[in-house]
Amino acid sequence: MPIKKYTTFNHASKDLWVLNPDDVYYFTLKNHFAFWSRIAIKKQKSGIQKFKNYKQFLDFKSKF
Repeated sequence: MPIKKYTTFNHASKDLWVLNPDDVYYFTLKNHFAFWSRIAIKKQKSGIQKFKNYKQFLDFKSKF
């Protein structure tokens, strides 16, 4: 992919637009989302957790 230089932010943002997406574009987009969602997994427990002290909180935090 060549390096492009832009004079304004508007020119740069419009260059990212895909006006006529095809099957290859959607396939690539799906793969990008799958890749980043696999990397960015964050486990969260629902609700409010209550701890008796700070050490108990750190032990709980290290599990996730």
